[in-house]
Amino acid sequence: FLRILGGAETPLFQRGSGRLDLAEALTSATNPLTARVMVNRVWQQHFGLGLVRTPSNFGLLGEKPTHPELLDWLASRFQGKEAADFGWSLKKLHRTILLSSAYQMASSPNPQAMEKDGDNRLVWRMNPRRLDVESWRDSILKFTGELEGVIGGPPIDDIGASSRRTLYAAVSRNGDRFSSDGFLRLFDFPVPRATSEGRTSSVVPQQSLFLMNSPFMAERAKRLATRLHREANTESARIRLAYELLFARPVTTEEEEVGLDFLQSKSASTSPLSLWEQYAQVLLSASEVMYVE
Repeated sequence: FLRILGGAETPLFQRGSGRLDLAEALTSATNPLTARVMVNRVWQQHFGLGLVRTPSNFGLLGEKPTHPELLDWLASRFQGKEAADFGWSLKKLHRTILLSSAYQMASSPNPQAMEKDGDNRLVWRMNPRRLDVESWRDSILKFTGELEGVIGGPPIDDIGASSRRTLYAAVSRNGDRFSSDGFLRLFDFPVPRATSEGRTSSVVPQQSLFLMNSPFMAERAKRLATRLHREANTESARIRLAYELLFARPVTTEEEEVGLDFLQSKSASTSPLSLWEQYAQVLLSASEVMYVE
């Protein structure tokens, strides 16, 4: 039995293989470690960095929490069983974090704060971060109106040709068996054969080439252009709708003028895409789609 759970004199298993004993010890009210680790992982998912920046090491060799009181409070609420507690509900934990003022901060830099805390350890702003590949792909399909919300079903071998959520992508242990493996790994999906405490965020030429040349992006551009023409009647209205759909904000005057100039140009491009499809692909490939500010 794990000494960290059972103390110096670890108890013997009382039932079968001991799996139930282990589960009860992990979630025991006398063991705060499980709740602290889970809370830290959820915080890391939303902020990019955990309250403990070594999420796989809460021991003496790991970093100390930047906000120990906050970590203790969230962990106690998470595993507590009182009416106001979460009772191990991840939904309640997510809701509490997402409704906090810390999560709702802008990512705008502040020279004085940057000088004192350049690493943002005190969470004085939101860390700009890239979406994971699952969220990014699902967002693209949502923009074009293609995303299927059906729950359950068989895995998808090739997510480049499917409109189902990325959650259902077939993933091989070595990351080299399915077409989906290459798509996911291009944007830093970890190889399943090894544990990973967090996603890396690389910027490599292959990612840009995928955005510019892949059949997946070309088809999404066509679908987005079709949707914009279906839901708006003028060029300006379509541009405004595109910005609202993709960026959740109004288009600026300058951005609208640039878009109109491009759409009204007599392009000599040899691209098989129409001007509107090219414009849609540019918007879908924008950093503002891939990054959370």
